[in-house]
Amino acid sequence: MSYDVNDTTSLSRLYHLNSEPWVNENPVPNAPFLQMTKSYANAARIALPETPLGTVDALARARKSQRAFVDEPMTLETFAALLRTAYAAEDPATDKSSRLLRRPVPSAGGLYPLEVYALVRSVAGIPAGVYHYDAVGDDLAVLSTDPWQDEAAKAFLTWEFVAHAPVVICLGADFARTQTKYGARGYRFVLFEAGHVTQNICLSAQEQGLASLCLGGFYDGVLNRMFGLDGQAEAIPHKSERHKRKALQ
Repeated sequence: MSYDVNDTTSLSRLYHLNSEPWVNENPVPNAPFLQMTKSYANAARIALPETPLGTVDALARARKSQRAFVDEPMTLETFAALLRTAYAAEDPATDKSSRLLRRPVPSAGGLYPLEVYALVRSVAGIPAGVYHYDAVGDDLAVLSTDPWQDEAAKAFLTWEFVAHAPVVICLGADFARTQTKYGARGYRFVLFEAGHVTQNICLSAQEQGLASLCLGGFYDGVLNRMFGLDGQAEAIPHKSERHKRKALQ
């Protein structure tokens, strides 16, 4: 596929293709871990009042990335709750003021460019395999029941962290849904939305007593092939999540 340098949409796609790990493997040896913040030392200060701990606040504070887990199957009900909290389309009959389907996350122009895919290893009641979540039909399309773990091990740079996780949830993006209206900036909107969906999944996992880990280190091309995506019109844009039953202490 050729790219026109005068087409800003093409440029954003070119950036996407050129930000895979294979062109970013330039680590700094023994780089120190350093968290940085910004503070205006000479600015006037206004103290904030105490606030009650709300449900979302409690879930957000409790959420932690986990890399140790118990190898137990996930229930289908739990899996369904994660998917619905992530990106389910609201039944239009429940929202008669609008002709548009709604989702649990904000989306630029209400265009919802994302698609939710899952690599299922151990969910009670369904075979292991590769799935697509149909947000409108609220069901799972079976893309393949062939073994997928070997390919996943090639796709993720830190697969060993969660090689036995019951479910790996991945987000795909149909860029044109957003970029047709917003051009190059639509690419940013797609990534923003993927972040919203990811946080919803993390909070839902925490609410159900599940551990989660968000991963951005993966080879796009391998994952795209696993889900049958062409990598250009639709691709894995952001990060993937692996969910476990519960963390080991």
